Amino acid sequence: MEFIETPNPNAIKMNIHLSENEYSEDLLSVNGVTSIFYGPGFVTVLKEENIDWASIKEDITRIFDKL
Repeated sequence: MEFIETPNPNAIKMNIHLSENEYSEDLLSVNGVTSIFYGPGFVTVLKEENIDWASIKEDITRIFDKL
């Protein structure tokens, strides 16, 4: 999976097709994740400002490895 930077340093985008119900609970349980935005063919994850992306990306990768 590829993480795509956005103009917002606290948001990261992933090109992936999911419905709003798929993996929402898992993503929101990741330490530091504050919200999720679903669009056509992508998901954007927003994080707390003081949390580093490295640990969040690891956890998100583990969640999507289930696909």
